[in-house]
Amino acid sequence: MRSVDTNIVLRYILNDDPAQAEIALQILSQPCFVGLGVLMEAAWVMRSIYGLPRPSIAGALETFVAIETVRVADETGVRWAIDRFRDHGADFADMLHIVASKGASSFASFEKHLAKQAGPATPVPIERPS
Repeated sequence: MRSVDTNIVLRYILNDDPAQAEIALQILSQPCFVGLGVLMEAAWVMRSIYGLPRPSIAGALETFVAIETVRVADETGVRWAIDRFRDHGADFADMLHIVASKGASSFASFEKHLAKQAGPATPVPIERPS
């Protein structure tokens, strides 16, 4: 199984370069792995470079991770992160950091609102050191 870079994901989602979008479609038609960092970067590019709103980014990511041939580390966690980003104003990168920390005793951060953004069903307890 091959792993894909952010540019493959973005060409597929955005279809902003038809030739590369077609190649991305061919690549994604075979089983492939998409890392959490790739999803994080894709969301950042869609928001920062393309100016897409949260609901559009969340919808695109949800549709993308639902592709039968796409595998992500912890799909349940990724879907949780997308939900927190779309519906609760959470930073997508922070939510993916929490997802990647499953198995840790806690996730320590100085961010005041991180626990609220992550919500009560966070995969790892949020600790705010004092």
